Amino acid sequence: MRVAGLEARALLAAAEIKWDKNVPHCPEWDAAELVRHTGTIFGWMTAVVESGERVGFGALGPAPQNPEDLPPWYEANLGRALDVLGSADPASETWTFSSTGDRRASWWCRRLAVEVSIHRWDVEHAMAGIADPPPATLDGEVAQAGIEEFMIEFLPGLLARARPDNHDGAAGRGDQEKEARSGIAGISGTFHLHATDGAAEWWIDLDAGEPAVQQHAKADMAVRGTRSDLLLWLTNRGPLESLELFGDEAIVELWKQLQR
Repeated sequence: MRVAGLEARALLAAAEIKWDKNVPHCPEWDAAELVRHTGTIFGWMTAVVESGERVGFGALGPAPQNPEDLPPWYEANLGRALDVLGSADPASETWTFSSTGDRRASWWCRRLAVEVSIHRWDVEHAMAGIADPPPATLDGEVAQAGIEEFMIEFLPGLLARARPDNHDGAAGRGDQEKEARSGIAGISGTFHLHATDGAAEWWIDLDAGEPAVQQHAKADMAVRGTRSDLLLWLTNRGPLESLELFGDEAIVELWKQLQR
């Protein structure tokens, strides 16, 4: 929670540099809209953990439209989220959107820290041409948690949607041909992810439909780098220049099609 709070306030400070600056890795948003999104997420997570139930975004109040009103609203939502999630019994049961059936409140603590850290990087990256220094790296422990979350929670679903055999008869031939041309269906082989600054090492068979496992094993493609750089790469934020690539680099190109 401490890191989540620091990252959230750094996100706001970066956004205040230029509210209407486009955020390249969130192309539909400028900095103000990203703050609205993140502040709303704080309120949503708080409501879910407090109630233990699924909560719709419609139940939340609207975010301020005037950028001048965003900081106090955002700070209030952040403070409440940190209080509620930080004081909850980590093992207490609540609703989550976990693909593995994890219904513990601690699931939301990880999700909060990872979400706000990545979006802090997004805003600092957007402001890099206006303010120095360049975006700070992600906290190593948070990045490690984010890598685990991505490999276990999100990657299996992304790969399932990418497989050509994941279509039933309801899909039109034209739709299947369009997806095949996109290159998403071509992602295959084995993949190894190896952190150079901590205990984050994963292996997955991209064709098998099985979960990723934490192990060191030979693979068709391997990517090595810091935990921060690996998580940014996994979520299509790059840059690849900071990573070491081994094996079939075609997998790296196809990976860019796996968008959450």
